[in-house]
Amino acid sequence: MDIFSKGTTGISDLYATDAELYPPNGDVVKGNTAIGPVWKGAFDAGVKNVNLETVTADPAGDQIIETGRYKLSGADSSAIDSGKYIVIWKKEKGDWKLYRDIWNTSIAAK
Repeated sequence: MDIFSKGTTGISDLYATDAELYPPNGDVVKGNTAIGPVWKGAFDAGVKNVNLETVTADPAGDQIIETGRYKLSGADSSAIDSGKYIVIWKKEKGDWKLYRDIWNTSIAAK
């Protein structure tokens, strides 16, 4: 999944209205309208591609818990970061939306 395929302004549409984003080294971002600008900031900072690899996707009542690995790269495909993530999905108006989204790097601190 390439989150930028919808353009940086359409990213918020991937998230539930009451979604929460838990970025590394930052505060919780609440609501899809606040989450879109976070991803736009990453894009503006040089992240041009996000590669997500789902490892598990398990139903949990009316939600799905997904775990996986990610890779962030720049315009020239140079590696920026890689790590792991957990996403909780829920249905909103008949569509699956990201409800909780957290990730952290696998690159050792210097």
